[in-house]
Amino acid sequence: MTSSDYILGLVRKALDRFDEEPLEVSVRRAIRIANLAGDTKYAVRLALDLRPIGGDRETNGETSRMLMADPSTWGQGGLAEEAHHAWVNDRKHGDEELITSHSLAELEFWIKEIDELKKEGKALGYNHDLTMRERATRLLARTRHITFALLCSWERRFGYTSINDSIFGGYRTKVDKLLSEGAPELLQQFNAVYRRLQEAAETAPAQSATEELSQAITTCRRILKAVVDHVLPPQEQPSTSGHNLDDAHHRNRLIEFTKQAVESRSANKLTEAMVAGLYDRFVAVDTMTNKGVHAALAFETSNLCALNTYIVCGEILSLHHLRPSVPTPDRSCT
Repeated sequence: MTSSDYILGLVRKALDRFDEEPLEVSVRRAIRIANLAGDTKYAVRLALDLRPIGGDRETNGETSRMLMADPSTWGQGGLAEEAHHAWVNDRKHGDEELITSHSLAELEFWIKEIDELKKEGKALGYNHDLTMRERATRLLARTRHITFALLCSWERRFGYTSINDSIFGGYRTKVDKLLSEGAPELLQQFNAVYRRLQEAAETAPAQSATEELSQAITTCRRILKAVVDHVLPPQEQPSTSGHNLDDAHHRNRLIEFTKQAVESRSANKLTEAMVAGLYDRFVAVDTMTNKGVHAALAFETSNLCALNTYIVCGEILSLHHLRPSVPTPDRSCT
C-alpha cells in the first residue's frame, strides 16, 4: 500500500463516520490527515479548535509547531500565522471584536450545561441563553463545514494520486524486473545515484554544488550506456544510414535499436525525442555544476535527470523484451 492509499483510507473512514461520531473526533482525524499530507495551514487551524482555554503559552506554540511540515517557518508570517489569523476571524463576535476562544469540547459542554440547568428549573435569562446557544452553534457548524470540505477535497486529491501511484508503481515493478533479468548490476548503480543525490540534498542550499552531484550525473550516463550495451552491443559495421555503432557511439546505437525495435514510426520518433531531451538535460546540469550553481538548484535538476534516466531505461528494456529475436551482432570490437 502506498502512502497515498493509506491517507485515502483514513479520509474515507472519516467521511463514512462523519455524521455518526462527535465533531471533535472528526476534527482530530482531519488534523492527522492534514499533518500526513503536509497541509500545515489546516492542521494548525483545526488544532486551534481543539485547544482548551489557557495553558502555557510556550507549550501551546510548541504543540502547533509539531503539526507544521516545516517548523523553521514559525513566526515568519507563513502558513501557521495564516491559520491563526483565520481562526481569530472565525471566532470574532460583537462590536468590540471579542473572540470566543473555547474549544469544541468546551462549547458543547456549555450547551449541555444550559440544558441541564433548564431541566432543573433554574432561571436563565432568555437573551443570554439564546446568545450563547447561537454563538456556540454557529462556531460548531463552521468547524463542521470546514472539516467536511477538507475531507472531501482530500478524497478527490488522494484518489487521483492513488491512481497515478498504481500506474507508475506497476511500471516501476516491471522495469525493476527487466533490470534484474537483463542487467542486474544496473539496480546497484541506480541505488548509487540516489544515495549521491541524497548526500547532495543534505548540503546547505546556499553552497555551491558538491562533487556528489557530478558523480550522480556520471552514474546516470553509465547506466544509460550499460542499457544500450545490453540491447545493442558495439558493432564494427556502421548502420545502414552510415552512423558508427562502435563502443564510443552508444547514442547512435540507441537510435539504431529503436529503429529496429519499434514498428510504429511515431513511437520511434517519440523515443528518439525522449533520449535527445535526456542528453540535453545532462549537458545543462554539467554546465551548471561546473559554474558553481547552488546545490539546491543543481540537486533538483539532477534528480529530474535521474528520474528520466530510469524512465528511458525502462522503455528501452521493455522494447528489448518485446522485440522478436534477432541475430547476435558482431561484438569483435569489444
